[in-house]
Amino acid sequence: MIKSLIRKLFLSEEKRNEIINDLKSNPNFRTKEEIEKDGTDSIESDSSLEKGKVQSIFSPELENQKGLTLAKWYFKPGDIVKRGDIVCEIENENITMEFESFYSGKIISTCRLNQKLTSGIELFKIEGI
Repeated sequence: MIKSLIRKLFLSEEKRNEIINDLKSNPNFRTKEEIEKDGTDSIESDSSLEKGKVQSIFSPELENQKGLTLAKWYFKPGDIVKRGDIVCEIENENITMEFESFYSGKIISTCRLNQKLTSGIELFKIEGI
C-alpha cells in the first residue's frame, strides 16, 4: 500500500522526462535552469511591441498534455508587465507550469480563471507601451 501511494505521489523519471520533452516541443519553453543561466535578456530582441500595438498570446501546444486549465493569474487587465514576468500558471494532474510574458506592455484582457485550455486558446492580450 505504501509503495502504491509513493507511486501516485511521485512521477517516475521516465514520466518526468516524457513531460519535459513534451514541454520542449513548444519553441518558447525554457527550463528554470535555462532561464537562470541565460537570464531574460536571452529572449529575442524582436519581441518588443510598438506603442499601441496589441498582441494576442495563446495557450502553448503541448501534444501529450491533456486537461490543462488556467490555475492562477499573477496580473490583471490594466497591469504593466515586463518581458519575462510570470503572468499565469497552467496545470493539469501531472504538471504545473509558469507562463512568462514574451513582451513588455499593458495587459488589456485575460481569459477566465479555471478556463479549460486547448491549443490556440487566447490566454491574454497585451498592448505595447
